[in-house]
Formats: sequence, C-alpha cells, structure tokens
Amino acid sequence: MIKLFVSDLDGTLLNMEKQVSEQDILALKQLKENRIDVCLASGRMDIEIGEILNMVGERYHRISQNGAFINTNNDESLHALTFEDVIAREVYEQVRSTDFITIIADYSKNYTERRDEIIKSIESRMFSPIVENIDLISSLGQSVNASKISVLGEYEALAELQQKLIDKHPDTIETYISDKQCLDIMPKNISKGNALMMLIEHLNIQSDEVACIGDSFNDIPMFNMTPHSFAMEEAHPDVKKEASYVASSVHDAIKKVLEINFSHLQKKA
Repeated sequence: MIKLFVSDLDGTLLNMEKQVSEQDILALKQLKENRIDVCLASGRMDIEIGEILNMVGERYHRISQNGAFINTNNDESLHALTFEDVIAREVYEQVRSTDFITIIADYSKNYTERRDEIIKSIESRMFSPIVENIDLISSLGQSVNASKISVLGEYEALAELQQKLIDKHPDTIETYISDKQCLDIMPKNISKGNALMMLIEHLNIQSDEVACIGDSFNDIPMFNMTPHSFAMEEAHPDVKKEASYVASSVHDAIKKVLEINFSHLQKKA
C-alpha cells in the first residue's frame, strides 16, 4: 500500500505561471480522502512551499532546497543543514569568477550581488524577492548562512561547470541540474532522496510505501528509493529512464497510485 505521495514543484505540480491546476488540487484531496500523506519536495525555499500550500489549502510535509531542510506537516523540523563557511566561500569564488548569474539561498531568503534586469526577470518566477547584497562574499558565514548556491545559464555550459565543480570539490558538495537553465550546488549528501529517507523513518513507513513524481535530475535520488516513481512526460530522457512510470501530470500519477492501492486491497480480500 502506498502511504506517502511526494511531488516536485516546478515543471511538475507548479506551472510557469506559478499556479497549481484545479485537476491536481482535486487529485491531492483524493489522496487525503484515501489516507495517503503528501510531501512537497523542491529546490525552492520552505517559505515558498508555504505559498503553494496556501493555494492548495492543505498542510503537507515539506522537503526544501533539495533536501537541506525537512519540515513535517505540523511544522516540526527534522533536518537543517547549511554549508561550512569556508566551503561556501570557495565554491562561490569559483562560480563568481565566471560569467554566470549566481544566487545564494539561506533558509528563508535569496541573495545576489547585483539586482539587474535578468535578476528581476528570474524573481518573477519566485514567491519572494531576491535581496541585493553587494558584499555577499563577506556576508557568507556572517549574516548569510548559505544552504544552496544556484548558477543560471545555458544547459551545456552549466554541465561543463558542474564537472569542474565536482572535480575541485569531490568530498564537500553535491550538484544537480534542477532546471534546464539552473545548476544547484548543495552541501555534501544533500538530496531529495536522503531527505525522503529521513522523513519516512520519522513516519515509520517503508520505501515501497512511497510514490514520487518529478521532472528534473534532482528528482532522480527520490526515484531510486521506491518502485513507485513517476517522471513527467516532458522531462529530459535521462530523467525519464530512471523512473518506473511516465505521467502527463500529477493527477495522472495520483490516479495510478490509487489504482495500485485498490489492486493491493483486492488481493488482500
């Protein structure tokens, strides 16, 4: 029996207009009616996930910033991890020496050194403003405890930078292409999969009692821990091949989840 349904946000539950479809909202309510817990797992900050919960009108478990933070549906914090100061500075210095746009996140804010028109355009996709901090490098470990460093650019260039970062910091960081034009750099061992393992241990359920859906490379660690994984139809082929199923939408995946549970109940009867 599936007892927990985990959904990614951008490109999965959330569209480009920062909206959740009515069909998906109704399907999520069906999960509640069938006593299936829900968790939202995203590269976004927890404060942004809260905005989506307000749209849906529910309180769900939350995995934010690719697993750096875990909060239950009653707001209990299960996990919180930020970069060691020296590592954050080393990584940021390497990235800022390039031409890429870079944004640093702590638990509740995004920061950049300069708010130009591109940053303002990126900000329109977020639920909170990007704060300008012209002395961001000096603020790391002081007023800014970095939990995620995001680099924005074209996919091929980001993939090249990703490999350089891995080569230079093999033991201290994780990297994920979380969007076609976004590379997320995280503290070591931070992933949606590891965070989900912590959550299900807290909920006292097994990995085969979990279903998950996503569309990006940062969702693959979730796919690898359960036989009930769904990739979105428009996901990269390398993402889709890691999932058990392909779905056209969240409500499409939820329909399959309910069918799996119904089939299980029939076998027990």
